[in-house]
Amino acid sequence: MGQEVQLRHLTTLRLGGTPVRYFRPLTEHELRDALEQCARGDLAWRVLGGGSNLLVDDGDLPYAVIHMRTPGFCHVARTGELSVRAGAGAGTARLLAYCKEQGLGGLEFLAGIPGTVGGALADNAGAWGHWISERLLRLTAMTPEGRRREYAPPELAFSYRRTDLDGAVVTEAEFLLAPRDPELIGRRMARHFRDRVERHPVHEPSAGCIFKNAPGHSAGRLLDLCGLKGLRVGGAEVSKLHANFILNRGGATAADVLRLIDTMKETVRRQFGVELEMEVRRWPGPAMAA
Repeated sequence: MGQEVQLRHLTTLRLGGTPVRYFRPLTEHELRDALEQCARGDLAWRVLGGGSNLLVDDGDLPYAVIHMRTPGFCHVARTGELSVRAGAGAGTARLLAYCKEQGLGGLEFLAGIPGTVGGALADNAGAWGHWISERLLRLTAMTPEGRRREYAPPELAFSYRRTDLDGAVVTEAEFLLAPRDPELIGRRMARHFRDRVERHPVHEPSAGCIFKNAPGHSAGRLLDLCGLKGLRVGGAEVSKLHANFILNRGGATAADVLRLIDTMKETVRRQFGVELEMEVRRWPGPAMAA
């Protein structure tokens, strides 16, 4: 608890500075203690899972980071005939592998999406017309005041790439699944993963899709029509495979990525009159940390 760490080692875009405090809670008690320490020090805090879908500024960051990808929050277990509980720090890949082994289907669409169960729930992750919220039975979280609370899906106001947690930290979730042949689950997972690899630069350092799809428009398609693939600022480059991804080609800074994002937004606005909204979460540095 409390050691120093550079977040660039923990994010999929390979960017991020040093938070003023860094916590890796192994239990709910340690998580509560981290929240209490931040409250006593009047210190803002942010929650880190698998480090995807995240753009973190460089340098010294004036907030604490609570990293939930720890053994104490990585459990996955069957809780009933059709239900599975997973800790917030468990990787989505691990959850899918367990469901396949148990013959429980319904989450195969998540295959190839990086990150953790907690992060997937916080962002209501989805693909191929499905969302993780569709299979949620109940979610357990800790409020900023350190109180353990269970939520039913309707309380969380799920929407496109958003979950209303009101500042609570996801600790675990239970999913209601469907009986399915493990071989069929495996085939579906493999197909979704193959489709993702063909369309997205999954093996290169990125934060995932930069922009949300606008109403009636694919963000990637608009960016592609603008001829933005391969555009580069410093060490940051728009993927040549999918124009809604920015890659760290080595030595990129958060400022490089932000300048590239501004150019992409402005180009789409100018050519199509569409205002793109960022999907990637931004963790700003000192000048914008409030």
